[in-house]
Amino acid sequence: MNNIFKIALGATLLSSVAATAGKYPFPQNMKSPNGYTVPFADTDMIKSHYNTWKGAWYDASKGWIYAPEGTCSTVSEAIAYGMLITVYMDDETMFKKLYSTWTENAPANGGMHWRIGCSGGTGSATDSDIDAAMALIQASAQWSNTQYLTDAKALISWIEQNDFNGTQLKPGSNWNDAFNPSYAGLANFKLFEKVSGGNWSTHRSDVAKDLLACQNSKTGLVADWCSWGSHQPTKTSASVAQSEDAGFFDDAARTPWRTAWAYYWYGDSDALTFNKKIATWLIPATKTASGINSGYYVNGEAEMSVKRNFVSSTFSGGLGLATSSLETQEAKNYMETVYKTLAALTSCATGSGCGEGTVPGEKYYPSTLNLLYLLLMTGNMPNLYDPTGFTKFTPDPSLMRSSDSGVEGVQQKRGDSTVAVSGFWNWGAYHDKYGSTKMSPDSGSSPIFLRDGAYYADAVMEIGPEPTWTQEKANVCKQTPAKCELLYPSAGIAMSFLKSEKGVDLSTLGVKYLKLNVKSEGPIRVAILNEETAEAGAEPGIYVDETSGSYKEITYDLTPCDYGFLGKAANCGAATDDNSITILSWVNTNTAPTGSDILKSVKGLKFEVKDAKGGYGAISVKSVEFLDASKQVIDPSKITGLKIDNTVPVTPASSSSTVVPGVSSSSTTVIPGVSSSSTVPGLAIIAGAISSNAKISVAGQQIQVTAANNTEFAVFSMTGKVIANGKLAFGNASITVPNKGVYMVRVGSKISKVTIK
Repeated sequence: MNNIFKIALGATLLSSVAATAGKYPFPQNMKSPNGYTVPFADTDMIKSHYNTWKGAWYDASKGWIYAPEGTCSTVSEAIAYGMLITVYMDDETMFKKLYSTWTENAPANGGMHWRIGCSGGTGSATDSDIDAAMALIQASAQWSNTQYLTDAKALISWIEQNDFNGTQLKPGSNWNDAFNPSYAGLANFKLFEKVSGGNWSTHRSDVAKDLLACQNSKTGLVADWCSWGSHQPTKTSASVAQSEDAGFFDDAARTPWRTAWAYYWYGDSDALTFNKKIATWLIPATKTASGINSGYYVNGEAEMSVKRNFVSSTFSGGLGLATSSLETQEAKNYMETVYKTLAALTSCATGSGCGEGTVPGEKYYPSTLNLLYLLLMTGNMPNLYDPTGFTKFTPDPSLMRSSDSGVEGVQQKRGDSTVAVSGFWNWGAYHDKYGSTKMSPDSGSSPIFLRDGAYYADAVMEIGPEPTWTQEKANVCKQTPAKCELLYPSAGIAMSFLKSEKGVDLSTLGVKYLKLNVKSEGPIRVAILNEETAEAGAEPGIYVDETSGSYKEITYDLTPCDYGFLGKAANCGAATDDNSITILSWVNTNTAPTGSDILKSVKGLKFEVKDAKGGYGAISVKSVEFLDASKQVIDPSKITGLKIDNTVPVTPASSSSTVVPGVSSSSTTVIPGVSSSSTVPGLAIIAGAISSNAKISVAGQQIQVTAANNTEFAVFSMTGKVIANGKLAFGNASITVPNKGVYMVRVGSKISKVTIK
C-alpha cells in the first residue's frame, strides 16, 4: 500500500510541476542503427500533422484523447499513444496530463482500464500497458526525470505479473481468448530487460515464436487475432472487424510497425524475418503504399467493400513499414512512397463531423498511427534512454527522387517521322496542368532522346495526389462541370501508330505478342490505346515490373481475355489484375469493349505513372516489338504504313568534307561500339541538307563548323548531353567545349566523331 501511495503521489507531484525543455527537442533527426531511416523528411510537415491531430482529439481540461470519434469517452490505447507521441514532440505539458489520466484510472498501480467515460470497461489492454511503460522510460531520458523511470519499472513489473500467462502474451489483464499479433512489442520487451532485468528475454523469444507461427506462408500477413492452438486466424468478442471474416484488418495493420521498430532499434532477427516475408509479397502486389487497401485476408485477397476500399494511414503506413527492414533499392523506393502517402494524409481539423464529408481528413485511429509511423521512419523516434548506435543527420530533400533530374540525351523534335524507337515515330509526352504534377520532358514535347548512339522514349514524372471521391463532389461535376473538384492527375508518354491516331487491326497482321525492352521505376502502367474504349483512362493495361536500374525484356501475350488480354497469365482462367492486361476496377464492364474488339482497333501504347496519393515514376523504352505466333518480329512498317530508315551511314572523312582530328583522312569516322564498315543501329537520319563544302575542324578547345549555310547542327558529349545546337544562318560556328575528350557533331544529316586532345 505504501508503495502504491508513493507512486500515485509521485504522479500527482509531476502533474503540478511546470514542464521543462527536453534534452532531445523535436526534431531529433537520429538515424537508427538498423533499417532504412528516410533521409529526406520534411519535419515541419510532421509538426503540422501533430498540431492538427492535437487540435482535433486532445482535451486539455480532461487530459483525454477522444477515441473513438466522440466526446464522452477515451481508451487506454489513445492515452498510451499520446504519451509516446508527446515525448518525441517534446510536449511535457500534454504528457503530464495524459499520464495523470492513466494513473487516475489504473488500479493497483498498473495498467489503465481499457475504456473510461460514458461507456467504460474494466481490465487493461496489453498493448496500451507496454506502450505506456515505453513512454515513461523515454520520458525519463527526455526530461531528466527519475520519477518517470521509477513509475516505468513498477508498471513493467505489473505487466509481467498480469499480462502474461506462462509463455502466452495475453491481450489484457482480465482475458486470454486468443493471441493478438499487434501486441507483440519486441522492441518494448528488449528495453524492459535492460531497464528492469527479469525474464524479458524469454518473454520476447516466446512472443516472437507465436508471432511467426501466425504468419501466412505466402504473404506473411497475420490476422487481427490468432488462435493459441492452431495459430490460424480467428475472431473474438474484441475483434474490431466484426463484419468480415478473420483477416488482416485494423488491429493487425500495426504489427509491421512493431516489428520495424524492433529492427530499427535492435536489429531483431525475428522482426527481420517477419518483415521480409511481408515485403516480398507487398512490393510487387501493391506497387506503392497508396496501392495498399484498407484490409486483406491473410492469403493476400483484398477486402473490396466500400468500408475497406480506400487509402488510409493505418494500412499504408503499417504494412509499408515492413519494407524499412530491407536494404534493397526497391525497398527504399517503396519506403519513399510510404513517406509520401503519410505526408498527404492528415487528421481532421475537428473531431466533430470528422470523416462525414463536411470535415475532411482521417479519424482518431489512422491519424494517431500516422504520427507514430512518421516519427519512427524519419529518425524522430529514437531510443532516448540508450541512444547507442543512433547518429544525428540533417534531412536532405534533394535525396528524394524527382523529375527535376531530367532525362539524359539529346531531345528530338516532336513529329519528326525520321526519328523512331523500333520503327515507331509518333510519340508524345503529356501531363495534367493542375499544378502539382511535374514531368520531364514537358507535356506536348517529344519523349524521344538520342543517347549513346540510339533512340529511347523516356520520361521522369512526379504525379500529384488524386482527389477524394464523394457522391456530393460527383454530383457537382455532373451538374456544374466548371466547379468540379474531381480532377484526376495524369502524366505519361504515348505512342500512336498513325499520325491520324486511327486504329489498326492487329489481328489481320497476325500479332500474338507485345515485346518491350524497358527500364522503369515506380508504378508505371502500360495500356493499349484503342478506338473502342470510350473513356480516357479506361483502356486495358498492366503494371510494368520495376527493373532495378537496368533494361529488361518483357513479353505479353495478346490473346484476348474478357476485357483485355492474357498478358503474363498462363490462361484466361488464371488471369488476375496483377498478371493480365485488363481494365481498372472503376471501369464499367457493361460498356467496356472485349479484348477481341480492341485488337481490331489498336491505336498505340501509353506508359503512365499511377499513384493515388502522388508519387514518382520513370520509364525508358528501348524497344517496342509486335510478334507473330512464332515470336518473329512483325515489320513495324506494316503497322505504321511508314518505312523508317533506322541507320545512319558511317562515311569516311576527307580533306574536302569533314576533318576529324586524330583520324587519318583515309579512315572511317568511328562511333563507339560500331565497326568502321557498319552502320549505327537505331540511329535515324535527321532531316536536313548539308553543303558539300561544309567542314568540321578543331582549334584548341573549340569545334569549328564552316561553310554550312542554313543547316541545323548539334554538338553533344558521348553521354548524350547537348553542348550546343541551332541553325547556321551564316554558315559558320565556333563551339567551346568544357573538357578534352570525344564529342559527336551533327551537321545536317551527317554525324561525325571529334576528339579534343
